[in-house]
Amino acid sequence: MRYLLVVGFSCDVFKQEPQARIFVGDQLIDEFYIQYYKDTLGPAEKEFQKNTNILKPLTNSLFANLFKKNLPPLRFYEVEIDTKLDKSELRIEMINSDSNYTNGFITCSSLIKLQVCHFFPLHKKLLLRLEKIKHKNRLTQNYAWYRINGNFLFDLIRNGLCWKGKNAQMFNTDSKNLALLKIGGDGVFTCELEKKYQILINKTKKPYRHTFDEIIVDYLLNKYIEHANQRNRN
Repeated sequence: MRYLLVVGFSCDVFKQEPQARIFVGDQLIDEFYIQYYKDTLGPAEKEFQKNTNILKPLTNSLFANLFKKNLPPLRFYEVEIDTKLDKSELRIEMINSDSNYTNGFITCSSLIKLQVCHFFPLHKKLLLRLEKIKHKNRLTQNYAWYRINGNFLFDLIRNGLCWKGKNAQMFNTDSKNLALLKIGGDGVFTCELEKKYQILINKTKKPYRHTFDEIIVDYLLNKYIEHANQRNRN
């Protein structure tokens, strides 16, 4: 089955651009240097929260519009995975030892934020079917259960992604909002993928309670189609 992987970084470069190597299972998907890009998503989220009354009802579209307006440069990868596999792993290895380390102290270094990391089946009919299931659940008295514990499918930043640094730093989606976290040094992002509904998805805490943001998924899918069409014309 074909899947779409979408990643996007913001980056503060000290002297040397960090290098990323993306793997799905044992397959090397891409290897590239992350260029400087000023983060606007983090400040926009903080400003939004600051100026929004906590009692005001919020909709997914408000957060989706904020997200879309402040996206970093995106990279799209179409990945073919054997349907016989029940498990796999997404891995993003970071080579980022650029700093002014002296006598045990660091005052400047190259820092990255992995702000977008979506992985979902490249299958429009299947995504539409999942949207219908979500909308049906929204009308039930148990819908709130589907929203708890961060059980978001496809968005690995919100559910499933872990960072393990060579400097012994460890973060995951339970302890930190990885999209807002500036990370320096060498290390690796990992996410376990497991089969459910005959597709590989990020591992959820409650397998029977989950949701996903169809506005963002539709937006990324359309951006990929636009990107692919432009690439074919070049």
